[in-house]
Amino acid sequence: MRILFANPHAYLPDSTSGREISIHALAGRWLAAGIDVAVCCERKGDAFARDDALGYPVYRAPDLSAHFAAVLAAFKPTIAIYPYGPLSLPLVAQGLQSGVKAALHVTNVEAADLGASPLARADLMLVANSDFTARRIETLLGLRPPVMPPLIEPERYRVAQPGDSVLLVNPSLRKGVELFFRLAAARPDLSFLAVESWNIHDTWRVVLMNRARSLNNVALWPPVEDMREAYAKTRLVLMPSIHEETFGRVVAEAQLSGIPALTSDRGALPETLGGGGLAVPLDAGFDAWRAAFNRLWDDADLYRQCAAAARAESTAPERAPDRIAARFLDLLRRF
Repeated sequence: MRILFANPHAYLPDSTSGREISIHALAGRWLAAGIDVAVCCERKGDAFARDDALGYPVYRAPDLSAHFAAVLAAFKPTIAIYPYGPLSLPLVAQGLQSGVKAALHVTNVEAADLGASPLARADLMLVANSDFTARRIETLLGLRPPVMPPLIEPERYRVAQPGDSVLLVNPSLRKGVELFFRLAAARPDLSFLAVESWNIHDTWRVVLMNRARSLNNVALWPPVEDMREAYAKTRLVLMPSIHEETFGRVVAEAQLSGIPALTSDRGALPETLGGGGLAVPLDAGFDAWRAAFNRLWDDADLYRQCAAAARAESTAPERAPDRIAARFLDLLRRF
């Protein structure tokens, strides 16, 4: 079997979003199992090129659709995995026409981004990243895909001792950055840390810097290659997302170190959180968010309970990396 991740976005090291990190983790596991794996992606510049710096072939093109036929001819995959969305559809069509089976990995359930409903055909399937995603796809498209959660390598995220800050990853409106700043203003006795997860517009960065300067307890970090740097400073993860999260990777990464989270009730966040923190209705109002935050931070018994539950969530069998890699590979082999 030869597996191609066809990613119509930037890839490592140019993009460090959860999608790219998850692809790299799966690729590493499958390579270790003797499977031929490659990635193709978009890139800045005007040249189509291949590199092997990550331990497997990565084909980078300024216009992936225009070069996808060349990738297929060079790597000769038996199956390609695509992120389900409108940018992938031209690639899926080319792959199917070339006899390459297609697995569409669903990590976004915003109806406007899903594109046309997939055709019912034997060489195309959907795979969801959470039970929530599978249920939502069934509602939207009338089919229930199998679930394969993101593969998270524990040693890349676990820290020996959590810190004393409140962490928000990706300080954007959709991730609830306004609540982050309001809570920081309400608790000047605490340290708050916001870490970019991918490149943001310079104008928005200036906005964030100005908001942080108006407070004395907020630090802004650019993206970090090793998230352990951030988790080592973190006592509580804040994820008041506004949009429908389909997993909640930051919550799951922090749980490896027994770090609880305060999240919104959007999408799969309560499912990922389990007992490892508190979920607040998104529109409950700031007083409800502040009360939940203060309760989780200040109540030592509650914090210990949530920290223990967070660690237990991280060791659930369905999150074991070897199990995820094996089950996903078995699904592709049986497809």
